[in-house]
Amino acid sequence: MEKFDKLVIADEMLESAIESYLDGQKYFSALHLAGAAQEIYGKWLRIKGGQDFSTMMLDHAAKIFEEPLDRKAIKKEDKRPKNSIKHMDNESDRFAYLNLQFDSFMAITEAVTEYMMLQRVETPNIVRFREYLISTKENGL
Repeated sequence: MEKFDKLVIADEMLESAIESYLDGQKYFSALHLAGAAQEIYGKWLRIKGGQDFSTMMLDHAAKIFEEPLDRKAIKKEDKRPKNSIKHMDNESDRFAYLNLQFDSFMAITEAVTEYMMLQRVETPNIVRFREYLISTKENGL
């Protein structure tokens, strides 16, 4: 039995998510892989005493809005696209309702953000996705 670093596993999943999204338009795979990578990155950030990206955004939003936020509901909705393709609980749960390209784009964006927060090595795929992210203003996503 070998020992594997889960951050390296997450890196491979994120690389595959980016390739699935940009090169193959395989958005289900991209969403699933990016979501799995993000879970690992987010957990590691919290283990090391920091915050994951969604918690940081919720903290920022809480400062802007005057009413309390339902953090649990917001986080559940944030993870809904990934979880909807990952689980099937019963017959009525057969179908997933998604904005597939957008949801996979957002999952990769969150995973890449946490990847960078962890100061992981910037790979050619990370650079490609960052350039794609910047170009979304022009490409209409």
